[in-house]
Amino acid sequence: MRQKDGSTADELSRQFRHADNTRFLRRLPGFELERELPEELLELLSELQEAENARVNRAWRG
Repeated sequence: MRQKDGSTADELSRQFRHADNTRFLRRLPGFELERELPEELLELLSELQEAENARVNRAWRG
């Protein structure tokens, strides 16, 4: 996509400003992060925390 008379960044910038592309990009849905973790992942994290606590306790006791 590189033009002989301009840089790739200039070409991309020109294409993003094109009216057709602007309309298309505005219609795309926004991305949104889920606020809650899946239950399975929460259970795995809990098991990991328990294993880490047990390891620390064993090391601390000597």
